[in-house]
Amino acid sequence: MKKKILIVQFRHETNVFSPAKADEKAFENVRFHVGEQLFPNQRGMGTEVGAFLEVFEKRDDVELIPTVGLYATPSGPVTKSVYDFVMSEVAKVINENAPIDAVLIDSHGAMVAEEHPDGEGDLYEMIRNMVGEEVPIIAPMDLHANVTEKMAACANALVCYECYPHTYNYETGLNAAYMMADAIDGKFEPVMAYRRIPFLLPLFPHDYPEMKPLYDKAKELEKRPNIRFVRFAHGFFPADLEEMGMSVMVVANGDKAAAEAAADELKAVIEENIPNLKRKYPSLDEALDIAEAPGEGPVVLADCSDNPGAGGVGDTTHILRRILERGITGAVIALICDPKSVEECVKAGVGSTVSLKLGGWSDPAYSGGPVEVQAYVRMITDGLFRNKGKIQHGSLCNMGKTAVIEVAGNIVLVTTLPKQALDTEMLRSHGITPEDHKIIVVKSSIHYRAAYGPISRDMIALSVPGFAPPVPELYSYKNWKG
Repeated sequence: MKKKILIVQFRHETNVFSPAKADEKAFENVRFHVGEQLFPNQRGMGTEVGAFLEVFEKRDDVELIPTVGLYATPSGPVTKSVYDFVMSEVAKVINENAPIDAVLIDSHGAMVAEEHPDGEGDLYEMIRNMVGEEVPIIAPMDLHANVTEKMAACANALVCYECYPHTYNYETGLNAAYMMADAIDGKFEPVMAYRRIPFLLPLFPHDYPEMKPLYDKAKELEKRPNIRFVRFAHGFFPADLEEMGMSVMVVANGDKAAAEAAADELKAVIEENIPNLKRKYPSLDEALDIAEAPGEGPVVLADCSDNPGAGGVGDTTHILRRILERGITGAVIALICDPKSVEECVKAGVGSTVSLKLGGWSDPAYSGGPVEVQAYVRMITDGLFRNKGKIQHGSLCNMGKTAVIEVAGNIVLVTTLPKQALDTEMLRSHGITPEDHKIIVVKSSIHYRAAYGPISRDMIALSVPGFAPPVPELYSYKNWKG
């Protein structure tokens, strides 16, 4: 008799300070698949579900049971209607296919929903209560998960990414799937130790020297007998949860004592290094001075605080405004999310010059307000493209209707929907060759480094105003107590 593996995908990274909510439309703009729609839309893709399919569709002794595949751009909380729909749909599928032999859950780990602050914890708990204590539940998750006590108690293994930029999400999915394959074949008994560290880590690339002692220790511990997986999550501080912060997860093969000992050791190394885990950001003018200096290749300026991948709305104008004030040319801005300006460009038509009040439509305390420009409309597109880089390779991206405009010798990508600039295909698919520009401004915190690093002579992260500042000190928390 075939073993039934339930597949759930419900991903959202929640920034409770963002003015946008994750409603049905927000998920439909990225991914909203139900039942049999789930697998065809991710087969062969560099996603966690794509990895599940790669491992298990080769086996004739397994039946994969699809539930939902929901994924939205980071924003404010997931609405009650979306969350209730997912819980209802997953419960229905479990009941229709009982008994379930195993569960793979692709979730982010930092979801906050209306009435469910611990979004993943409540989802895991419902599934655990329905399938029983003996059924293995394994969940690959983002490096920025806020792992709660409930999440750790309800899952047999939480398998988070290793890298930031997240170039190993597919490999993490494979790791989780191979664990599950060994578990259902009787070769592996997943037991996990978990430690939460109440420290809010600024956004750090994994390869920065400050992070090296932590990763070195994790790799060392992973070589021990019976230890299969050792990782720490960075946490996601814009979620404003009481259980926010870093966490340690160690998965062992039936050896709970070994897992607990390894978790204690990694936790101690992280705590010892906390004084070193600080980040500093240059001023905007300091960064522009560097970008204007002679050199081969573009300089990438990262607008971290308006990163749609962390809950930014993509409309802030601080960097664009200063570029224009300084008379800089040869820059490309990826992107300014401004549906109204896009419609005005569409109305004017390609080849026209149009007066725009560009960007800055959200709270002026964060956005910088609109910039009045004369824009030449170079291109209008549907805003669809597929990632070709290491992050979410092959995934379809949707920026909504998009205008490519020229403003005072600079190119601006103006979109209807916010989208993080984590792949150069965002530009190339719109007739923009990034290597040809002196400055590339990206709405991203860290992920841009994977795609833009190889073509740039320098990358400079900036912390200018926005809804997603890259350091926790700039937030006013209600729930986090340290």
